[in-house]
Amino acid sequence: EFFLKWRGKMLLFINNHILGPLLPIILVLAGIFLLFRYRFFLFIHPIAVVKSLFSKKGGRISPFKAACIALSGTLGVGNIAGVAAAISVGGAGSIFWMWISAFFAMIIKYAEVTTAMAYKKNGHGGASYYIEMGIGCKPLAWVFAGIIILTSFSVGNIVQSSAAAEALHSSFGISKLLTGIVFAVLTLTLISGGVNRVAGFSAVVIPLLSLGYVILSLAIIIKNYAMLPSVMNRIISEAFSFSAAGGGALGFIISKSVRYGASRGVLSNEAGCGTAAYAHTSADNEPAEQGFFGIFEVFVDTILLCTLTAFVVLIAEPCGLAGGNGMEIAIEAYSIVGEFGGDFIALSSAIYAIASIVCWSYYGNESMQYLGAGKKARHAYTWLYSAAGIAGALFAPSFVWELADASVSLMALINTVCLCLLSGVSASITRSYFERKDYLPSEYPSSSKLFSRSSGGRTDT
Repeated sequence: EFFLKWRGKMLLFINNHILGPLLPIILVLAGIFLLFRYRFFLFIHPIAVVKSLFSKKGGRISPFKAACIALSGTLGVGNIAGVAAAISVGGAGSIFWMWISAFFAMIIKYAEVTTAMAYKKNGHGGASYYIEMGIGCKPLAWVFAGIIILTSFSVGNIVQSSAAAEALHSSFGISKLLTGIVFAVLTLTLISGGVNRVAGFSAVVIPLLSLGYVILSLAIIIKNYAMLPSVMNRIISEAFSFSAAGGGALGFIISKSVRYGASRGVLSNEAGCGTAAYAHTSADNEPAEQGFFGIFEVFVDTILLCTLTAFVVLIAEPCGLAGGNGMEIAIEAYSIVGEFGGDFIALSSAIYAIASIVCWSYYGNESMQYLGAGKKARHAYTWLYSAAGIAGALFAPSFVWELADASVSLMALINTVCLCLLSGVSASITRSYFERKDYLPSEYPSSSKLFSRSSGGRTDT
């Protein structure tokens, strides 16, 4: 117990004073840089972006199913418990900064997916692949793959099973240990079916569950529409409150509302983490068009679902949150429509959680394969990963969330810098796509050659 408390304090220090302040700065700077690099195509060609989402091309799996796998990893307890926890700790102003981070996250996610599609190898791709082939730094690529494997246990499994166990115990009195065991069995069953079973499960569960979540949330918001002006006023006023941070530019950047807004936003949509690219590269699609699915993911995840959660929580608790962990707060907030609301959130959290756990197992397995692990090693990972759901169900929520914040922040910081270094490739793909040219060269140069040949924002690839 003492060891866990010591580790929790260490993680809290790292998040508060190192990763926390750096993350929003890097996200904003990278987002601005990439917006200029891509010549603001999202605002100039919005219709083309939307139309591309209806592509019917195939591959190992369809572009839509690839996006659903990625959404399985992003849509989870971060949209429910994570948002409620952000409000509880960082105040309502956290939601404003979550929106800001999502705006820049859209373009970062696009860069991540497009770059991964450009550097994929034998139908596989992701951050490790473009770090090795594009940046030319194989040791960093190996380290990043290792981080993804470790993070799959924390963010991808322990966070999810912990929140789901808490939700089911709070609403239905189900033993946390029993939840962990059931999750372990379901995870092992779904993973054993390979990417096609994971994709099929995600393509059915995620759209239906999200639709139900949106309907319930909108019903609560519409019923209490008179409170929306005060909710928005609270979000904006607390977002720009300098008192909690002690004043000053530096204090503002490290304030709780900014840090929790940015970290929960990244934890929810995973933009810049280098993980979703593993799912997207399983589709056989044009890099730019698959990148548009990345934009769609961030919009659905953060702008839509996280915002709905935030509005419901702030409507239910107009005078401030009474306390408790994120999942308890969310369940209590949705119970404003009756016991059914809280029960639906508890069940939704559990289903979202198992979808996220299965998705992250795919990321971990892809990273294992990149590192050259054989079948026995990958099978061992699968069994160990499935068993982690039991341990996760019994972990203390506060320690789990701090671990999740540290993991995604570290991944996002490393990967976002790499994406900016390789932006010449993705910018060339984007420009060529909208110019209707043959945009995909047979071989891409390394980043050093790329920048040495670039001029005026244009790159010869």
